Amino acid sequence: MEKHLNVVQKKGTIFTVSSSPSVVYGERIIRDSGRFLREWKPERSKLSALYHKNNWAFPFRESSRVLYLGAASGTTVSHISDIVSSGMVYAVESSYDPFIKLLRLAEQRGNIIPILEDARMVEKYGFMVENPDIIYQDISQRDQVSIFNNAVSAWKSIHHGFLVLKIRSISFSTDEEKVVRESISALKGMKVVSVTDLQPFHSGTRIIYMERTLA
Repeated sequence: MEKHLNVVQKKGTIFTVSSSPSVVYGERIIRDSGRFLREWKPERSKLSALYHKNNWAFPFRESSRVLYLGAASGTTVSHISDIVSSGMVYAVESSYDPFIKLLRLAEQRGNIIPILEDARMVEKYGFMVENPDIIYQDISQRDQVSIFNNAVSAWKSIHHGFLVLKIRSISFSTDEEKVVRESISALKGMKVVSVTDLQPFHSGTRIIYMERTLA
């Protein structure tokens, strides 16, 4: 795993470095060497679970521009906001109630742009998203792979991709590994680097990490 300036591990616990002592969703915050550290629990964030499992390259940089599809109320968005402290997070969410919380989070942080829109409708929100280099998608829909492909196709600036594959949102009856194989075969425009099972933190969930192909 690559080390990152804004991610800290202390005795097996993961923290992100925050510029503010404000609590976002009830997480523990500690003061360390003049910094505020926000606990990033793998049970609360699938990206934290992926980091915790320690088997992938971490492409986020302080200046990264992240397109986040399925932002919900902003739990993981807030930690990505810490990590890309001089970058930007374009947070797309279609449900009104969680979006209100996301909007309040964005009011407290200067590097989150909240977007109330269906992630499928790139033509309706694409003008608000400027050259993202990373896409992170966490959407519980049957067509989640298609949604991901459409976004990757729309922004050629994307070089790294994370697809949170929620297997039972695609099929309740099909064998999990078969769903994973079929989903991977349906991905377009990016090369699969790793597939991580998020057990024991999140059941029925894989994160597929990809990088842009040269073609």
